[in-house]
Amino acid sequence: MPLTLREALTIAEPLKRSRVVAGERGLDNVVQSVNVMEVPDILNWVHPGELLVTTMYPLRDDVAAIETLVPRLSEKGLAGLAVNPLGYINQFPAHMIESANALGFPLIELPHNVSFIDIIQPLTSKILALQSEELIQSANIHRQFIDLVLGGGNYADIAQGIAQLVKRPVSIVDRFRRVLGNGFFIGHPPAHKQFMRDDASGQSYLTDLYQPERLSEVPNSIAKHMIAAGAGGKVEHIVYPVQIGSLTLGQIIVWGPVAHPQPPTDLAAIEQGSTVVALKMMEERSIRGVEQRFRNEILEGLLSDQPAAQERAIYLSRELGYRLQPPFSIVLVEPDLPSGTLLAKARSVEQNDIDASLHLATRYIRAIATEAIFWYEGLRLVIFLPLQQHKSWLIQELSQVCQRIAAENDPYTVSMGISSATTELTKFRRAYDCARQSLQMGRAFQANARGVVTHYEDLGILRFFSLAEPPGSIEQFCQDTLGGLLAYDRQNGTELLKTLRVFLERNQNSAQAAKALNIHYNTLRYRLDGIREILGDALDHPQQRLAVEVALQIYALTAT
Repeated sequence: MPLTLREALTIAEPLKRSRVVAGERGLDNVVQSVNVMEVPDILNWVHPGELLVTTMYPLRDDVAAIETLVPRLSEKGLAGLAVNPLGYINQFPAHMIESANALGFPLIELPHNVSFIDIIQPLTSKILALQSEELIQSANIHRQFIDLVLGGGNYADIAQGIAQLVKRPVSIVDRFRRVLGNGFFIGHPPAHKQFMRDDASGQSYLTDLYQPERLSEVPNSIAKHMIAAGAGGKVEHIVYPVQIGSLTLGQIIVWGPVAHPQPPTDLAAIEQGSTVVALKMMEERSIRGVEQRFRNEILEGLLSDQPAAQERAIYLSRELGYRLQPPFSIVLVEPDLPSGTLLAKARSVEQNDIDASLHLATRYIRAIATEAIFWYEGLRLVIFLPLQQHKSWLIQELSQVCQRIAAENDPYTVSMGISSATTELTKFRRAYDCARQSLQMGRAFQANARGVVTHYEDLGILRFFSLAEPPGSIEQFCQDTLGGLLAYDRQNGTELLKTLRVFLERNQNSAQAAKALNIHYNTLRYRLDGIREILGDALDHPQQRLAVEVALQIYALTAT
């Protein structure tokens, strides 16, 4: 336990004979060292947690400095002020006593002619003894956790070890809010359980109910004192980050009211626990990295045109326990990066947020399709999805996944492309290409909308086009067919092109088109007259009308 000022008053002989004049509320302040005021500008030389002893000689003639001394020392975080008032001031000024009481800053009157060394020596010895004891306890805690991990302990075991030391429930959570392990303490109510819920895959996560607010920093620690409001009331807790360098891997949450001051052994237990959790997380990342290389080899083989590579991929998938069972669809998931965003920048600046969205996609899709297999391909998620439901159900479910991700991790949304049903593994590459085309064209055709889900079978004639490298002939076709309308709209600020597209989409039904465009029927007729004047009789001939309709469909793609 740290040395408090209350306890210090019982250790040093001069302090035993001293009198607390004001600020009794601060007697539980922690004393970390002792300092002597020998210069007027003492504030430049003091540190938090110090007990300052003085005769007030440096300030004896400075009334203004004496008036502001207590507030300024309190602001600096000192433990208290011990004064021999009969040395150079006759008595404590009333304003000093008032400030000390208001701030809870202990003001102590020392016995006459006391030697400061009689205060400094015993308190320093006691502080050093306590620090030595803390170091020994910290080393023992560290050894305990290392032995636990080396003995095969999991996250729940580590959480339980911390819980027994801090005497409060503990949760270990990764950066995706997944609860890796919980530790309990008998007699402590599990109020934190209201913030956790198991998903369809059986994994536990912090729910949206957990929205903590910071109350304060924990002194001498990177931990934060937080509070979260739940259905069962507010729950105080400490959050300690699990870090490797600048990378935050997760956090340790210690549930329950926070002691003031926080016992050093508690902080040591949390800190040492954080270290072994970080080591275990890095170990698992290394294992996943090895597994990911095998998974990537499977994906590369399935995407290969070489039968031997495909056969090896199927063999490896069986060895790793993956069931690549047709019929299936391929689903591609990509983050909706703003137009012009460089992938290198996305990886370096926004990687954690993008990873969080892809993790959510994995989590929610696995909940609706437990047999799905996932690969990470850069910033893209490739999913082998065994088909058990019809197309409309799949689109609906994946659309809901996109909506949930948008709600939970805005603005880092994702869009998805779905291939048509495939019955042979040898056609994996074709299904992948169809999913990629669906993803690209689905977003482009909806003006780069976010959270778009597009099925290959819904592309229609757009299946024949690719965004990878738009041929100049396609652009020229659009220009030849729609160039007059495009030029007129640019010059006059009109919407003839949009009007024509809506009119044709409504099967040339003027009433429905006018309603969809939110314009008067006569306004539509006026626009159609202008369109016919530019296009001539193209809408009256089936072949020419088909060319116009195709050009309208693909113009949005070539314009991206």
